[in-house]
Amino acid sequence: MTGSKQPDLDGFGIYEGISETIVTTMHDCSPNAAPIGIIRKGGRIFTRLFKGSNTYYNVHSEGYLVANVINDPVIFVRSTFSNLEESDFNFESVSGREFPVLKDALSWVVFECNNMKISHEALVAELLPIHAHINRSPVQAPNRGFNAVIEAAVHATRYQLSHDEKYLKLIHEYSAIVSKCGGEREKNAINILNEFLAK
Repeated sequence: MTGSKQPDLDGFGIYEGISETIVTTMHDCSPNAAPIGIIRKGGRIFTRLFKGSNTYYNVHSEGYLVANVINDPVIFVRSTFSNLEESDFNFESVSGREFPVLKDALSWVVFECNNMKISHEALVAELLPIHAHINRSPVQAPNRGFNAVIEAAVHATRYQLSHDEKYLKLIHEYSAIVSKCGGEREKNAINILNEFLAK
């Protein structure tokens, strides 16, 4: 979907509030992926990127990002703690530019990043959707195990920054939810997360 009319983000899985996506960016032909929230509040669409990450650097230098909507918990965990393989990406041409997108994404939206405001710890960018695509639209009920993997991954990044033991306790609690409610992919994802933390 291109042209002057902006995509209806609801139709591509990005709703009011914070939508947890895998953001892909590229610099010097090298793709990068990381879990990032896309925020829709009061008619605004924006994101907040913390300094020190490849996503921060790429958005600051290139001015674009792709939000990939995905329901694979393993991809969320892998992209949190390590670089994805190049085989995980496709490359799509939009308005004469090449963008990395995840092969397994349900949908993806290319955003132009405008009005960047930079503080000592983060960059906040207004997001303008310029192209959107749906790969597939599965009918799938919410799974508490999947949501618990996302929460555990968030707390794992906080633990890496602060080494506060309270985050390990929270990760343990979410791991129990995954064990009780998750499917095979969710259980695999939480095992990978705990392996990363044990290193």
